[in-house]
Amino acid sequence: MSSTPKPTPDAFTPKARLEEGGLRDVLGYQLAQASILTNLGFVRAVGKPTHLGQVEFTLLHLIKQNTAVTPSKLAQALSVSMPAITVWMGKLEERGLITRQRSHTDRRSRHFEVTADGEALVSQAMAAVLAEESQLLDQLSAAERAMLLELLRKVARQRTT
Repeated sequence: MSSTPKPTPDAFTPKARLEEGGLRDVLGYQLAQASILTNLGFVRAVGKPTHLGQVEFTLLHLIKQNTAVTPSKLAQALSVSMPAITVWMGKLEERGLITRQRSHTDRRSRHFEVTADGEALVSQAMAAVLAEESQLLDQLSAAERAMLLELLRKVARQRTT
């Protein structure tokens, strides 16, 4: 009589203790499992205190880092539609976190700039999200954290559209 080896504890989902089987080797599944924690951490550290969603935080930070960025560049960077960018940017503008400016080189074009309030808020939010993620990754060494981020950047760089 042969017995089936008993799965090790890491063969199960973190919460419901369901056996993962082949999902253990699926990148998208593992990213989704990890994003559950990062999304909850973001809401706790940034979303509730600042009333910024993840996309709004990302847009605000990208605008801060990229002087005179256009809506089309932002849409392209995040793989979202122009109408979606318009809605998010409208919310940020209503809150006084960004302004729309006419381009000095092409009067038909507009770009965004972060206001002083926007810069203060995104700096505070970035510090909070980094602190939260540091706690989530505390079981990893500094080298493992750096490797994880670098590997994820390599995967993301495969995107061409």
